[in-house]
Amino acid sequence: MHRLRWGLTIGWLILIVSMFYDPVSAAWTMSDRLFAATTVNGCFQFQGECRPIDPYPMGARLFWGMVLPLVILTLLIFGHEAWRRICPLSFLSQIPRALGWQRKRTISETSWLGRNALSLQWSLLFIGLNLRLLLVNSDRHWLGLFLLLTIGAALTIGFLYDGKTWCNYFCPMAPVQKIYSEPSGLFGSIAHTAPPKTITQSMCRTVDKSGSEKSACVACKTGCMDIDAEGDYWNDLRKIDRKLLYYGYVGLVIGFYLYFWLYSGNWNLLSAGVWNETNQLATLLNPGFFIAGRAIAIPKLIAAPFTLTITTGLTYAIGLWAERQAKQLNQRWGNPLSVDQVQSRLFAIASFMAFNLLFFLGVRSTLGYLPAIAQQSLTWVAVAASSLWLAKTWQRSAQRYNRERDANLLRRQLTKLNIDLTQALEGRSLDELNPDELYALAKVLPGFSQDYQLQVYRGVLRDAFEQHSITARMSVTVFRPLRQKLGLSDELHWSALDQLQTQEPQLFVVERSRQTEPTLRRESDRHQDVTVYRGNAASPSRKTIDHRSNADTTVVRPLKDETSHERDRTNNSSNSSNDL
Repeated sequence: MHRLRWGLTIGWLILIVSMFYDPVSAAWTMSDRLFAATTVNGCFQFQGECRPIDPYPMGARLFWGMVLPLVILTLLIFGHEAWRRICPLSFLSQIPRALGWQRKRTISETSWLGRNALSLQWSLLFIGLNLRLLLVNSDRHWLGLFLLLTIGAALTIGFLYDGKTWCNYFCPMAPVQKIYSEPSGLFGSIAHTAPPKTITQSMCRTVDKSGSEKSACVACKTGCMDIDAEGDYWNDLRKIDRKLLYYGYVGLVIGFYLYFWLYSGNWNLLSAGVWNETNQLATLLNPGFFIAGRAIAIPKLIAAPFTLTITTGLTYAIGLWAERQAKQLNQRWGNPLSVDQVQSRLFAIASFMAFNLLFFLGVRSTLGYLPAIAQQSLTWVAVAASSLWLAKTWQRSAQRYNRERDANLLRRQLTKLNIDLTQALEGRSLDELNPDELYALAKVLPGFSQDYQLQVYRGVLRDAFEQHSITARMSVTVFRPLRQKLGLSDELHWSALDQLQTQEPQLFVVERSRQTEPTLRRESDRHQDVTVYRGNAASPSRKTIDHRSNADTTVVRPLKDETSHERDRTNNSSNSSNDL
């Protein structure tokens, strides 16, 4: 993967250089060559004119018509975990860390950016697509400058912030990654059933002197997609920005390719290798629409964003309407599906539509230089991959994910108990038991007292905290279904949590290097249900920063007098969270 990252990054940088100097590729697009444009009349229709097809450098076409579709296909088939490990932009953003220049700041998830990161990334994606229509689609000099500015932004964020802050909070491709790789790619790995201390998916990692990989996660984001993409998906499923992302993206794809027709008057501007509108800056104030043989005097500068806004708004409204209809139908049928599963299936349909629209409107139309059999083969590969992905995603649900995660944690704890399970399992092993059988075993095992149950539950909590998959505040809700199966109360959860925090405070340590004391104090004031301690979590002295280390260290521990409000709130909401 390291070599592949280097190879892709070097190739991308060479492609960017070709945007400014390319004495070679224009010859490949001459009339008798492989990538030559082919039309019936030897010209292409543009706003009522038949313009000649001239040879052109292929840098822009290679990037938009070949590289980017391959990235999207990679996301759908192998998931975000494969792409994020080889993404050149992610790789370049980590250069400051490799050189030891990276500052150790992280973004608070209670800040505006922490709460609105996806909305910001969606806005950047929207702006980027408008820039492509207006400036950088076929004008290779502007495209080269655009890519260099993007690399500069990634390097700047990588210098200012720790971890994968660029990927999680700023990258405009992050919404596309979510759409095509959530809850999992077609061949994506399963993180929530991985063994303890496993470096899952695309989480930050480093290689020690012995050549072994080690986690380098700095907890720059709770519920990180790089640690467990499906867990992050179910956790954020109901957020309103997710609906805009999935439903609106379909309209964004439609509007983007529709605009080429509205602008030129025909569908052939992108097909057959027509990429020779080389001075897009000069066309910004030209008529932006050509409909029914007439130019409409709306500048292209306004027409392009107007088109994308209308189509995005329409599909977003249609998606919300379809969602209401689907949920009402589910209720009339007696709620065979949970609310989350209905929502997830609608998102999956939106992703399936977006992928195939993008392929057939954009990619398929630029493959005219290939033999017919190659075009058909690529078409069938895209349809088959997206269909298989839809079938896989269709079966997933938050309940199934939770059962698999809890059963995996429960199985590991049962193996640690000093109990002979041979007779109870009748020759089967714990690995052969399904989640429901594991729950039943843990609850009714002969001689399995509440002390054993609490020991198992405490081990489950420990493994979850060790994997950085939850926080102390999240744990009471996340593991409520497991407690119900084991017959444990919420009070016993708090008891187990207090005992864990006393015995193993390092599980709750969050390092925030170079963060100031006033910042930590403000965060402590905002979260009244947590107290910041110095050193040992059981110490009665309240402090903000542990000055014994170079990194600022906080230990978060819910106390009985400070978490009563949180406990009451979670207990009161238990009836409304059965689908978690």
